[in-house]
Amino acid sequence: MAYMLMLVVNDTDQLNAVLKAWESIHVDDVVFMDSTCFHRLGTEQFHIPMRYMFERLEQGRRQCSVTLFGIVKDEAVVQQCIAQAETVIGDLEAAKNAMLVAWPLPIIKGFSKDLGSQGETV
Repeated sequence: MAYMLMLVVNDTDQLNAVLKAWESIHVDDVVFMDSTCFHRLGTEQFHIPMRYMFERLEQGRRQCSVTLFGIVKDEAVVQQCIAQAETVIGDLEAAKNAMLVAWPLPIIKGFSKDLGSQGETV
């Protein structure tokens, strides 16, 4: 079963190193975006973003992390992604600057079902 993978990294300078590490195991179809944290919002104003659109952070809001999303073919590839991310970030169990989560995807519609160069079809 395929998995959705999400990695949030506070040190945005680590982005390219993580992407290269994942590329070395043929996980190269990754989407990433700048993100901010609730505790660093720094404003009392509520912000309602445009639907289905990623926006640049407004003046006064700070980027504090980068969030990566990817779909991988199975849990074995998730474990490889964790190992590769840890070569850059360090032990994710002890990390205060990063978080990786993965969850199964019972349904995938659209795009290529072979998940890039990760091997067999989902």
